[in-house]
Amino acid sequence: MKNICYECYETGCITEKEIYDIAQFVTVKKYNVLYAEELPRFRKQPLKIYALPYDDQPDKTYNGTGRMGLDLGDKQRKELTDLQKHLSKKFLDDFYFADELMQTESTALQFVSLFEESDNFELIWVRNSGTNHAIPKGYQFIGYDISYPCDYSGSFSIICDCMFICRWHGCDEEGVLFMPEFSKLNDNGLFDDWKSAHDYMVKYLSEEWTERGEYCILEIFKKLDR
Repeated sequence: MKNICYECYETGCITEKEIYDIAQFVTVKKYNVLYAEELPRFRKQPLKIYALPYDDQPDKTYNGTGRMGLDLGDKQRKELTDLQKHLSKKFLDDFYFADELMQTESTALQFVSLFEESDNFELIWVRNSGTNHAIPKGYQFIGYDISYPCDYSGSFSIICDCMFICRWHGCDEEGVLFMPEFSKLNDNGLFDDWKSAHDYMVKYLSEEWTERGEYCILEIFKKLDR
């Protein structure tokens, strides 16, 4: 498998892109929290298709990158330790500093601890498919996502936006176009194999209404339950 990403700015025209050497931790909102926050919006115009919010509890869970991770605008704790104050200042002064902290689990957790709602977030570890970066101890592969090249706060995912929590373009109103692909998603709302992820990306980008941009097929890893 090659270490490549893709770009598409015209319907169905997909080209290989300069390699993004992605391998890092990512902050993401816990799906049950995100689902509860988004449910009122979806209930205004309810659509019982794919896994869009409809019932009180989700029928299917999504554990990929498109879950609104911690960002510059999120409220930080009022009382910080000296170390947290140092990290906070560097983060506010240098947007890219957060990605430096995402290289190890311990420093990524220090970043999460800066924020008031830290309990609503979790870490995943991601790497671009085709790379062989060492997997952090205690983390297991849970599936493939297709998203923009991600940073510390995750990224736009065409799985999440089309079949779970729509924010940008959403999906076909009838909810049938991607049903074959939806049925292949595992319990984490991700694809088990690279080819299924790639085929879905190609089909998605062949539709005129879908989101254009740069995409990577990412391997997603989550910490084992203890």
